[in-house]
Amino acid sequence: MRSLTVTLSIFIVFLASVFSTAMADRIHQVTYGDTLWDLSIRYYNTPFHWEDILGANESLEGVEYLCPGSELIIPDIYGTTVSVSGVGTSVEVYTASLTSSRALLSRLLLETTGMVTNDPPPPVCYVVGTNVDHVDEYASEFSLPGDMIAMDIGQNQGVEIGRVYKIYNIGEEVQHPETGEILGKVIRVAGVCRVVRTSPTASVALLEHAYLPVIVGDFLVPYTSIAPVEVSSNGVVNGMDAWVIAFQNPDIERAYAFNIVFLDRGSEDGLQPGDVFNMYKYGQLFDSPTETTVITPNIPISSLIILSATNENSAAMIFSSSSIDIIEIGDRIELAREQL
Repeated sequence: MRSLTVTLSIFIVFLASVFSTAMADRIHQVTYGDTLWDLSIRYYNTPFHWEDILGANESLEGVEYLCPGSELIIPDIYGTTVSVSGVGTSVEVYTASLTSSRALLSRLLLETTGMVTNDPPPPVCYVVGTNVDHVDEYASEFSLPGDMIAMDIGQNQGVEIGRVYKIYNIGEEVQHPETGEILGKVIRVAGVCRVVRTSPTASVALLEHAYLPVIVGDFLVPYTSIAPVEVSSNGVVNGMDAWVIAFQNPDIERAYAFNIVFLDRGSEDGLQPGDVFNMYKYGQLFDSPTETTVITPNIPISSLIILSATNENSAAMIFSSSSIDIIEIGDRIELAREQL
């Protein structure tokens, strides 16, 4: 019996070593245009494990140091457990399964996207005071995380301590880049607050998260958790283009990776969260020595994921960029992957 147990143990160690070596030593040879986000999508079906790839390659100083021809270790992230049983023995061995997960975007990211709309969420109340916990000489016209704000509803409207609200800010009016049509106003998420004091007609809330300075006149709606979004890996069935019409960040003129932009297409056009758009550098004409004219293929230079959609517009995050070209308001993009 002792001999059988020892033999089984050696077999299990060998089996685990085989699994570990096969997965941990997965190697990718870098080609032109590769980004860690794209490689994360390729190997894990989600763009959000690029940091794991970076961490597994100590010689790679940063995402900008990818060199065509070099080799990257693609670490084991996901896995399943299988059992190896013997006489009176059951041992669990961890093995990798890189296709066992669907890509999910963080809830925090989804809850702060905002929208472009003519029909914003109906307010339940408004911010009527900022920095109400500060004495006058230290007060300011806006509140940041940790500050107290005053709201114009209270116990008479059923407000209770602990109630959570999302704060919206009404921004600029948006015109379509091509037609000039007014598409609505940018409604940005300014923050999230929690009620800490109430009176019959007003409440004071702690600003727990803030993505913009919260000011008097911002409106509030009850907080609701956002459902997760799966990033689509399906090819396009019906082609569609869209125009970038505004940015989530009001202080930028050009958008880079991780920035959120608003598009002129929405759920009425068939868009769903998780759909993916590409921005292309379109083909160019060249004269050949054979006295013919050739046109180069379109090259994708940026990819965007739809995070949320209203009837007529949507919000998308730029999740990869393989060129120095950056996205500006008025750029046209094309649907590359869509939910089925």
